[in-house]
Amino acid sequence: MTVTQQPPTPADWWVTADQSLTLAGRHTGAAHTAPDLLTTLSEIAEARRATDSALGAAVQALLGSGRSWDEIAIALGLPDAETARRATAPALEGARRALDERIGHP
Repeated sequence: MTVTQQPPTPADWWVTADQSLTLAGRHTGAAHTAPDLLTTLSEIAEARRATDSALGAAVQALLGSGRSWDEIAIALGLPDAETARRATAPALEGARRALDERIGHP
């Protein structure tokens, strides 16, 4: 039996964004109370990665729901669609990795 992988839906991206935000919140809370500076730094870095993944997943969900890059640029406070594409490129990659991990793709 062959299983065909379907492209992610906007709902897939929304769930990934939510899970990434939850992860970011967990790490941010720990960073405020960590007694060791190296641990704090590690927690902040993990929160940043999770927040970037949440941003990328939210952008993917919006695009998949018919929103335009111009609308996304405005929401992000950026001057135009091309700037928004460039600014979110790393976050989009992080979101792809988070989604693949969440749904079990290699």
